[in-house]
Amino acid sequence: MATTTASAMEPVHPDPPVVETQAAASTQASDAVGEVAHTVVSGDTVGKLAQRYDSTISAIIAANGLNAQALIIVGEVLTIPQGQAAVAATSTAAVTERETTSASRSAPRAEAAPANTSGNAVLDIAYRYIGTPYVWGGSTPAGFDCSGFTQYVYAQAGISIPRSSAAQRNAGTQVSASQAQPGDLVWWPGHVGIYVGGGQYIAAFSPGNPLSVRDIYKPNPTFIRVG
Repeated sequence: MATTTASAMEPVHPDPPVVETQAAASTQASDAVGEVAHTVVSGDTVGKLAQRYDSTISAIIAANGLNAQALIIVGEVLTIPQGQAAVAATSTAAVTERETTSASRSAPRAEAAPANTSGNAVLDIAYRYIGTPYVWGGSTPAGFDCSGFTQYVYAQAGISIPRSSAAQRNAGTQVSASQAQPGDLVWWPGHVGIYVGGGQYIAAFSPGNPLSVRDIYKPNPTFIRVG
């Protein structure tokens, strides 16, 4: 990973903080093979549940119809796919996302965008760091700036991208908004994050605003398919 200098560090991106509502859980056995019923209690997050039950964040979101922020509520009973069930749920979510994207296209493209084969893996990793503080020049889970976060997440998925947001603009193939898929980079001059679908993205924003999922609030984003 390249050494970060002050010139490569990200500028502050003023934006109101987002308060994330997440919880922890008590568990119950489920009759469904490959699934566990889990009653949310204070302290749980979807990422923690995925690790605890050998599942994935994408599978849990798909199995319970959660929104892109994966917010869960104390007392809520979640279905947690395990093992092969988690793989199947993740695959179903990916197919659904592709079908939704395909249906929204009003005209054929002259050239198809490259497939996003790592999108679910990238998102599963990215969600683990929700709540991480913003640190100017940060590139580790102790604290991230925007491009430090994207570079770190992609590296964990086995994909190498440059350190600065300016360089990440050219790290892959630009795709249209209608072609954008979860796991793609979403980029503006001076800022970058990871698209989660549904008009939202996950990113490190500014001091005092911990890493979170938000609506795409800036106009004219550039979507970049990497890997």
